[in-house]
Amino acid sequence: MEIKVFNSAVEVSKFMAEEVSLAIKSKPDLSLGLATGRTMDAIYHQLVLKSKEDQIDYSKVKAFAVDEYVGLSSDSENSFRFYLDLHVFNPLRFRKENIYVPRTDLANIDESCLDFEKSISKFGGIDLQLLGLGKNGHIGLNEPGSSIDSRTRVVALTSSTRHSNQALFESESIPNTAVSMGIGTILESKLCYLVATGQTKAEIVQKVVNGDVNSKVPATALKTHKKSYMILDKEAAKYI
Repeated sequence: MEIKVFNSAVEVSKFMAEEVSLAIKSKPDLSLGLATGRTMDAIYHQLVLKSKEDQIDYSKVKAFAVDEYVGLSSDSENSFRFYLDLHVFNPLRFRKENIYVPRTDLANIDESCLDFEKSISKFGGIDLQLLGLGKNGHIGLNEPGSSIDSRTRVVALTSSTRHSNQALFESESIPNTAVSMGIGTILESKLCYLVATGQTKAEIVQKVVNGDVNSKVPATALKTHKKSYMILDKEAAKYI
């Protein structure tokens, strides 16, 4: 895993927007794996600005959301689908048929997870995967203890993850479970970017960089990937 450190979170977001844009220019029907979370806000903002500046066409891009909560109402503003619609799909004019978000509203969620995996395979796998880094080392919502060969499945959220996201839930309770793209699924992506910014991520960044591959820190699995990058600002990189 190659590490790139930038002076600020703004520089990180601009770099990532440039990387995604270049990839789409090179392959207009790119399969793009999309994470959610505060780190991604600035990246997606820059991506929208870049698409307008360079007139990039997203009409053929396939989008795969990394995760989705279980148990939220279909119109919940706390869902990851709502987040991606707001920050990515609507402003970049994705076609609805090219958007894949794990279905958590079906009676048989296991079957829904299998369908999600089949959709990824249908398009030859994910070409570029964007990932944030949880304070406990999770990628997607693969919490500590997740197997390196795990597939898309229902996961139980740790108390630390629920506490970290609690402030976003004003009108409803934060769910206890979610569907997450598995670590094994993520590792099959052709190119992975793990992004972390801010001092609050410095300790977990240190554990990822200096630690061996282990299930206690799921993000360390990316060290086994042939083409993965850790993108940091100076604050997140302060202990490495």
